[in-house]
Amino acid sequence: MRYINAKKRFMVSDEDCISRSIQFAEESLKSIGLNKKLVIKAILVAEETIAQLIKKMPPNGTFTVCVRKILGETEVVIRARGPEYNPDTTTADGVDNLERLEDEDAQDAIRAILLKAHGEDFKVSYKNGVNKIRILASGAESSMLINTMIGLVLGLIFGVLLQMVIPPQIAGGISKYALDPIKTVFMNCLKMIIAPVVFFSIVSCVSQFKDLSQLGRIGGKVMGVYMLTTVLAVLLSLSISMMIHPGNFGFALSLSEAAVDVSVDTNVDTSILHTIIGIFPSNFVQPFVDSDTLKIIFLAFICGIAVGMIGEYSAFLKNFFDACNSLFLTITTLVTKIIPVAVFCSVALMVKDMGGASILSVLGFAGTVLFSMFCMMLVYGVLIAIIGRLNPIHFYKKNREGMLTSFTLASSNAAMPTNMRTCTDKLGISPRVCSFSIPLGATVNMDGTCIFLTAAGLFLARAYGISIPPSAYLSLIITIILLSLGCPGVPGAAIVCVGIVLVQIGVPIESVGLIIGIHPIIDMFETMSNTTGDVAAALIVAKTEGLLDVDLYKS
Repeated sequence: MRYINAKKRFMVSDEDCISRSIQFAEESLKSIGLNKKLVIKAILVAEETIAQLIKKMPPNGTFTVCVRKILGETEVVIRARGPEYNPDTTTADGVDNLERLEDEDAQDAIRAILLKAHGEDFKVSYKNGVNKIRILASGAESSMLINTMIGLVLGLIFGVLLQMVIPPQIAGGISKYALDPIKTVFMNCLKMIIAPVVFFSIVSCVSQFKDLSQLGRIGGKVMGVYMLTTVLAVLLSLSISMMIHPGNFGFALSLSEAAVDVSVDTNVDTSILHTIIGIFPSNFVQPFVDSDTLKIIFLAFICGIAVGMIGEYSAFLKNFFDACNSLFLTITTLVTKIIPVAVFCSVALMVKDMGGASILSVLGFAGTVLFSMFCMMLVYGVLIAIIGRLNPIHFYKKNREGMLTSFTLASSNAAMPTNMRTCTDKLGISPRVCSFSIPLGATVNMDGTCIFLTAAGLFLARAYGISIPPSAYLSLIITIILLSLGCPGVPGAAIVCVGIVLVQIGVPIESVGLIIGIHPIIDMFETMSNTTGDVAAALIVAKTEGLLDVDLYKS
C-alpha cells in the first residue's frame, strides 16, 4: 500500500489507551511496508509523547492518532486538547551514565534523548487549545531518488525516440508545447526563491553571532578552504588533461560543424577590483530583482549584523528572519517535489538536440572531465581526513541526497536548501556554519566549473591545433580562478565563461560549438562537484571550530 490515512480516537479514561494507540500506530506503519528500524524509532517517540500528554489532560479527555503517507513522507500525527505540551530535550545534555540517575530522572533523560535524536522529524505546535505533535517516520528521500532516476532513464529513452523515430514536425511540437514549457516553469519557480533563500538563511545565521570576531574567524576559514579546493581543482584538471590529451591535434580544422557561430559574451571584466566593487549594490531592491547573489550576500551580512545592534527589537527581528527562513525553505521543498518530471523533460530535450561531428573526440573530452571530477571527489575525502580528522566514508554516505539533487538540478543555487538540510540533519554541522558557507559557496566555490573550464580550454586549443606556451598557463589558471568567483550557480553558466578562457589562450570563440551539445550532461556532474566542495568545506570548518555534532556525523 503506497498511501495511507488511518485515524483513530482514544479515551484517556481507558487504562490501556497508551498500549492500544501504540498498537494502532505500529500496525498502520507496518501495513505500508516501512522499514522495521524506522517503525521502532517512531513508535518509541510516539509512546513517550502520548504518556506525557495524558498526564496533563482531564480524565474524560480524548486524543487522536493519525498515520498517513503522502508524497513519500510517512508521519504519525497526535492531536490532544489540553494545556500546551512543551517537550524538554535539555535533560539529555551532559548525561553520560544513566545508571547514576534516579528512576524518574533516568526516564526523563531517556525521553529527552529520544526526542533530541529525532531532531527536525519531531515538531510540536499549539493552537486553539489543541496540541499537535508530528513525528516523521520516514522522509521522501528514498522515493525521490528512485523517481528521479526513473525520470532520468525515461528522459533518455524519450529523447532518442524524438531524435530518431518520431517525425521532426511532431517532435518539434512536443518539445515546444510540452517539454520546454514544463522545464521553463520549473526553473522559473526555482529562480523565484533563490534570492530569499540566500538572504534569509544568511541573516538568520549572522544574527546568531553575539561575538562578531567569531563570525570573522569562521568566514576566514571558509574562504581559506574554498580557495584551497579551487586551486587544487584547477591543477588537478590541468594535470589530467595534459596526460590524457583527448582528441587528435587539430582535428576540428576539417570539421564544418566546428564553424557554427556561437554567441558568447566575452566583454566581462574579470579583474579583482571589478569583482570587489560589484559586491556593493546601489539600492536594496535591485539585487533581488536581478538575483545577484554576491550583492544579496552583502545585504544579508549587513542586516544580520544590524539585527543584534538595535536593542529591544533584536529578539523580535531574529524570530522574524528565522520564520522567513523556514518559510522559503519549505516552499523550496514543495517546488522540488516535481523534480522527477523536470528531469524527464530536461534530459529528453538534451538528447533530442544533441549532435555534432567527431563524437568520439568529444566523448573523450567528456570522459576526461568526469574522471577529473571523480578524482576531485576523492580529494575532498583526503582533506576531510587530514584537516578535519574525520572518517570521509560517513561524508559520502550522508551526502548522497545533496549530490543527487545537485546532479539533477544542475544548479548550485537551486540545490542550496537540500545541501543545508543535509549539513544540519545528517552531518551534524551547526547552522552557524552551513547557513553562511553554503550560500556563499554557491557563488564563489566552483570546483567543478574550474575543472570544466580548464579541460575545455586545453581540449579546444588542441582541437584547433593551437599550442599553449608554458608562460600562458599561469595566466590561464588565474583567469579561471577569477571566473569561478563570479560564475552564477545556474545551469549553463560555464559556457559563457568558456568563451572568456578561449580568448585568453587565442582559440576561436566558435569552437564552443564542439562541446555545447555535450555540456548539459557535464553540467550535472559539474554542479555535483561544486556543491560537494561546499558541504566538505562546511564540514571541515565546523570540525575545527567545535561546531560539529560528531556523534550525529558518525551515527
